[in-house]
Amino acid sequence: MGLLSTQTTIHSQFKNFVKWIVPEPETRAKIYDQSDEIRKKIKAKAEEDKLIVKSTPFSGSFERQTGLRRYMRGNAVVEGQDIDISFILDPCDADGNKLGCVVDRFEKYARESYPDSEVDSTKSSATIYFSSTKLKYDLVPLFETSRGDIQLLKRTDGDERTTSVEKHIDFVKKRTALSEEKAGVVKFNECLRLIKWWRYEQQEHSNIFGNEDGDEKVHSFLLELLCAKAYDTRSVDTTYAGTLAMWFGFIANIVRNRKTIEFGSGLPENDNSLWKVIDPIDSTNNVATKWNNAMINELARWFENGRDEINRAIRYDEQEDETSCMASLVKLFGNAFENNCE
Repeated sequence: MGLLSTQTTIHSQFKNFVKWIVPEPETRAKIYDQSDEIRKKIKAKAEEDKLIVKSTPFSGSFERQTGLRRYMRGNAVVEGQDIDISFILDPCDADGNKLGCVVDRFEKYARESYPDSEVDSTKSSATIYFSSTKLKYDLVPLFETSRGDIQLLKRTDGDERTTSVEKHIDFVKKRTALSEEKAGVVKFNECLRLIKWWRYEQQEHSNIFGNEDGDEKVHSFLLELLCAKAYDTRSVDTTYAGTLAMWFGFIANIVRNRKTIEFGSGLPENDNSLWKVIDPIDSTNNVATKWNNAMINELARWFENGRDEINRAIRYDEQEDETSCMASLVKLFGNAFENNCE
């Protein structure tokens, strides 16, 4: 039996809110159209530059179906889903020259293709922001390896790491498919969406993290790995509130005690980080390698408060105290929950 009946008010409120935080269907259609155009233009520029483009798959939260709708909250914004388009390249150009990092080239292609849009770059990608659609695209150049489903990422800081577009997508989709076989309506990717949204609300009131440009942030990939470990160990309950109560408590214990998270890929050598959260595709990539004591303690506090607040909400719901229940849920998810749960 789950912690909660699926007939409760809190359960129907979560079902409605989960539907609302998903990006709007018309946005998805717009993304497909715009992405096709971006692929064609950038691929043509790359090939003029003698790069050999093997494929251009989607990756990121768009393809994993864990993205959020874009939403203004005070002066900050829930950025919405990232739209990653990977450009998988031959490691050598058409003249046989071995290629290094090409992020700067992709930034140039984007500027030439979209002179009226905001173009920038990160260590791993060129970015295009379209003010008309409020959509941001990350163009990620990756290099093909002798293993078909593994790519090499070469970053602007000289760092190189192995990755896999296919395996990172499968990591989430596999758990979502398994969760759909359980009793109840709770899906892994939807719980991950809820926790990603909750993260924005916590960042809004944190002295360590924040939602503004330049603030330290809790990245979605870290949350994805924590939620995957919670799912693998505790599964899902029949309701969203029951699942979150389980996951918040489980993850709070992991973070507070700095327990290592890994998925059978092994641990990096000579890693003296305070906490280890290991990329399931690349055992040398500790996602938490730069986390200090203050950051770890703050995240632990969030999950502990989340555990206590969701259990309070469940208790108020059982007592039919709708006002107190909603107050707890707003502390977790912000005013957006109250405005979009009916």
